[in-house]
Amino acid sequence: MTSFLSTIIILFIRFITAPLGAERKLRTFRKTLVPLRKLILTLYKPGSPTFRLSGDFEADTREWLDSISVDCATMLWDIGANVGAYSLYAALQRNMQVLAFEPQAASYALLNETIERVGIDSRIVAYQIAFDSNTKLGRLNQEDTGFGAGMHGFNTEKDQFEHPIATKFRQGAIGFSVDDFVQQFSPPLPTHVKIDVDGLELSILEGGAKTFSAPSVRSMIVELQGSDERQAGIVRLMAELGFTAEPKASPSYRNMIFRRMD
Repeated sequence: MTSFLSTIIILFIRFITAPLGAERKLRTFRKTLVPLRKLILTLYKPGSPTFRLSGDFEADTREWLDSISVDCATMLWDIGANVGAYSLYAALQRNMQVLAFEPQAASYALLNETIERVGIDSRIVAYQIAFDSNTKLGRLNQEDTGFGAGMHGFNTEKDQFEHPIATKFRQGAIGFSVDDFVQQFSPPLPTHVKIDVDGLELSILEGGAKTFSAPSVRSMIVELQGSDERQAGIVRLMAELGFTAEPKASPSYRNMIFRRMD
């Protein structure tokens, strides 16, 4: 039932967004994932053996999570968790331990509400912080302050397409470099990392070079959007960190999967 309903919803979204430009379509998809996630949670019962996200528009993220061989050492870092759809999927469907990072207030609140409601705080811990190339206090510039919204910018006035953010609210936020965060707090280290932060991917990678270059980090999925120069910079840095890029299974996928070179 969950699979059928979610597929119908996604097909409907695709129909109504067909005339829209790529950026507006992305925003509409992201906002609609929130009620879709709520629907799935309504149908999900704690203790159920499965939790599925069928038809979700970031199918490459789900496929990557499904490809991971899970054991007791598996730790996912979800950087840019938003309302937590993929953190929840990783924990419930794939039995992973998850650290989720989401600075935007409304999405972070809903993420924690979900963790509490499903009763899975033993597997998911969420932190309301941003990551960047260095550690600092800053502002999260938002054109939409509702939960599930995207296209924010931490200490930047431009999105990943180099377009100005029509800022409605500047939320205070604390930002860390990943390496500073690890050094200061000694959190469980990742074996797999998802980074989807609407433009700051390269800065986050630069600020986490030591952490991400560790052999224990086996794979990463990184959003690749914007200029060819931005995308090439990410691929080049990932190679320096010891990863090789996988060819995209579909040209429509927005993310690229990187796996540790053995």
